[in-house]
Amino acid sequence: MTQTQPRTPAPATGAGPAAGQAPPARFAPARDASRSARAGVLGIVLAVLVVALGVACVREALVADGRIDGTPWLAPTVDRIDGLAPSVAVAAIGAAVALLGLWLVLQAFGRRRRTRLAVSTAGPGAPSGVTIGVVDAARLARVAALEVDDVLAARAMATRRTVTVTVTVPPGAQVVGQVQAAVARQLSPLSAPPSVKVVSRVSDELRSEGTGS
Repeated sequence: MTQTQPRTPAPATGAGPAAGQAPPARFAPARDASRSARAGVLGIVLAVLVVALGVACVREALVADGRIDGTPWLAPTVDRIDGLAPSVAVAAIGAAVALLGLWLVLQAFGRRRRTRLAVSTAGPGAPSGVTIGVVDAARLARVAALEVDDVLAARAMATRRTVTVTVTVPPGAQVVGQVQAAVARQLSPLSAPPSVKVVSRVSDELRSEGTGS
């Protein structure tokens, strides 16, 4: 009589990490998106000025060599500046140029402005790598305000720290607290929800109709 040996079941594929193996590492959340630094715009402006100065220098060389007709532009200006004596005006212009240079250096090394808000899926303070723009936060705040009773119209402006909602209501309506709670609830999924400020205004049309009657 033959005896059969029991077979060992093969490990299932895709059933998860085997015993003793570390779980797969999670992806780190992406860095906060930011707007390009102001130095980029200033660099473009300075590049255009340098190109314009180069074109003027080329023209001066062509005029001096007799290749083209015209009167020099830069040479008379340099001659006037060369003959200037020390004065209060010259000192003031020099100080203004120095301050402008210092401002340009500070702008070049300044931090970029963050323009997006992190969304949390596990409660405040736990970023998930998902972000929305401040414009989107303002739209969400406006939609939440319009869902409140007695709100006829709403508009919202947002920054990374504050959301300002302006609502139009009929005379006698008190909706500031309700709108503030609705907007805060709508923005609660954010990792760092901004503070909510509500401004209530009475509809001019309803006010005039009530006065006329």
